Amino acid sequence: MNKNMNEQLVLGLTLKEALQKDDFFISPSNLEAVTLLDNTEHWGSGVLLLVGPKGSGKTHLSLVWCKENDAKYLGLETILQEMEKGLTHDTVCVEDLDIIANAERQKKSKIEEGIFHLINNIGSRGGKLLISSSKMPDALSIGLKDLESRLQSFSKTNIKDPDDSLVMALLLKYFNDRQIYVKHSNLTYIANRIKRTYSSIYKFVNYVDHKSLALNKKLTRPFIDAALTQTEKKY
Repeated sequence: MNKNMNEQLVLGLTLKEALQKDDFFISPSNLEAVTLLDNTEHWGSGVLLLVGPKGSGKTHLSLVWCKENDAKYLGLETILQEMEKGLTHDTVCVEDLDIIANAERQKKSKIEEGIFHLINNIGSRGGKLLISSSKMPDALSIGLKDLESRLQSFSKTNIKDPDDSLVMALLLKYFNDRQIYVKHSNLTYIANRIKRTYSSIYKFVNYVDHKSLALNKKLTRPFIDAALTQTEKKY
């Protein structure tokens, strides 16, 4: 089978990630976030802003929280529609608040209005609202000042860049999700050399997965070195 045909077959494969509570590795980088999610009584005004870089596990934690609290999961752009239908859930989760930062004016205004009404709706019933974002409210250029001040007043938790133990755990999880066996010595070798960011770890494993399948390559040290160099250059 030639290289191009191999790559076409690889592109057709789908990845099913492990997203159960037990699949989430707790480390000093995310311990505060996990603790607050398990203790909603400590959320100021019943709202928690879960902040962290892309790939830090916000969606994983949000989905687990929704499942454990029977919460309604809302898309950021559909909040107003849901409110007009008559939202009755007391526990709600909204992800990717940072979309506001780069939204065009009309869309931005609509999203901000929806979030503001949602906060009031949940607050009036003593409910709980989880909002995730890759940035803190003061970095989102929010136009509705009442919304900005409300967001600033709520409880916040910031997932930090991965520490050494989390780097190892993420590498292992991502490789396991893709059913790729990696010797412990190679795992340590990668962990000692890769950039300490969630996106770097994810992109590296994704690149290795694609190239090792497409080119029938084994995870040798030269291949790992080439993958590290290539992903740093590309991303």
